[in-house]
Amino acid sequence: MAGRILCGCLLLISAAGAAPKKGEYEDPKKDPEFVKGVNQAIERGVEWLFKQQATTGRFPAAFRKGDGAAYQLGMHALGTLAAIKSVGHVEDKRIQKALRQLHTLFKRHRTKLYTYEVGLCLMVLDAQAHAEPAPKKGKKKKKRSGSKKKKRQKKKKIELGPKEKEMAEELVRWLQVKQNRQGFWRYPHGGQDLSNAQYAALGLWSAHRMGLKVDKGVISRMIDRTLAVQQEKGVRVPFILSPKLHKHGGARKTTTTIPARGWRYFEGTEEILVDGKPKKIKYPYSGSMTSAGIAVLGIGRTILGKKDPRLTAGKDAKIRRAMWEGFGWLQLNWELRDNPGQPGNWPFYWIYGLERAGRVAGTEFIGGRDWYHEGAVRLVGDQRDDGSWPRSHRMRPKGGQNTRWWSDQVDTCFALLFLTKSTPEIPTPPPTISGN
Repeated sequence: MAGRILCGCLLLISAAGAAPKKGEYEDPKKDPEFVKGVNQAIERGVEWLFKQQATTGRFPAAFRKGDGAAYQLGMHALGTLAAIKSVGHVEDKRIQKALRQLHTLFKRHRTKLYTYEVGLCLMVLDAQAHAEPAPKKGKKKKKRSGSKKKKRQKKKKIELGPKEKEMAEELVRWLQVKQNRQGFWRYPHGGQDLSNAQYAALGLWSAHRMGLKVDKGVISRMIDRTLAVQQEKGVRVPFILSPKLHKHGGARKTTTTIPARGWRYFEGTEEILVDGKPKKIKYPYSGSMTSAGIAVLGIGRTILGKKDPRLTAGKDAKIRRAMWEGFGWLQLNWELRDNPGQPGNWPFYWIYGLERAGRVAGTEFIGGRDWYHEGAVRLVGDQRDDGSWPRSHRMRPKGGQNTRWWSDQVDTCFALLFLTKSTPEIPTPPPTISGN
């Protein structure tokens, strides 16, 4: 406990930092104590995760549905993805076992797949394909500072093994077939929602990064649907790309604003069971779903590519503007200890969504806030002594129907994926906005 308190104090000190010279911006992510705290949190978190792993290499199914385990393939894929991103390479024996189990579970469940699982499996194969070699003995592990890399790195040639390629191609086909006419996905049955669409987009992006063919028509429909379901109107907020552009000690006044327009899980009303009785609900705009909308658009424009005719005639500018208007919503509703707009629901899913949105847009700041630094300070301070993260602020159960979705394992995976900056970065140009 003493160590945790000390770490929290160090992080608070680093958040304040030494006073920079007038007109200069000092990056808090470069503070040595901050870097040390993040690295230690990742190491402790992944060791806790490995302790949950069976001797076969399998990560247990953390969710239950009825009398059995739910999403067995997806839960294992999530654990494997968090482990690879935390360790940084796939040569660890525990990760090798996990990868073998991924193929075993895929063969067992391939006739009954779910969108979340398919997206996660493709993300694991992508992480495996892009993994760095294990550090040589005696060499220090690369520190995670949270700051951008200045040197351009050589692209690694990706060569999927026959087994991995066959699995990836089957998963891509599945995602493309399961897209509905409107351009979104569901579980796969029962309509459409932005959360499933986000994991479909992540899976298709992973396939694209691995060199597999992705149907551009599928991507175009996905983009169009995401634009169509964004909040129609929003409060205008200051359009600030970076505090580096402003004088230290307070941003200069700006007349440039942007509407804050978010996204929600499901358009219209949906009937769910509450205390065993059917009830129609309308989902609110939320942080988790607004970050999902931003990520889907950023991923879609990347898969299409700059020269694709679907991005001409101002379409690309429209997409980027919608992304930054989503950031405007996050700026207006900023909250890191709960899911803004939908308190009590999936706060760790939200904070991992924040990481995806920031990385896919290639931005360090949201309305002048350093999203990675603030998020990391929150997570390191909340980590438990055993290395895991708590299931605090989870969905408030109604008659017990939601308790099956409570899981420290899932929350720990989401926290690790945030801290490791697991989402590949896309240098997305911000929109051109002047005045109101």
